[in-house]
Amino acid sequence: MANGQRNADDPSMQLLTPAEVKKMLKCSLPWVYKAACTGVLPCVRIPCPGVGEKRKKDMVRFKQEDIFGFIEKHYQNR
Repeated sequence: MANGQRNADDPSMQLLTPAEVKKMLKCSLPWVYKAACTGVLPCVRIPCPGVGEKRKKDMVRFKQEDIFGFIEKHYQNR
């Protein structure tokens, strides 16, 4: 695609929820959130404004290609 842009229909651009990443990595959901927070897992943070007194939170999503990259980076063939 021109200018390095990709089509949103490209499967490698699919955004995954933390629960989907948990299933892929077979780990706990708190680990997924902690790994995203510390930068171990690259993530997309989407601002979600709070209502009234509620604290503003970010919605966390993951690019599928980043999760595959994480798996490849940490794969050890012994």
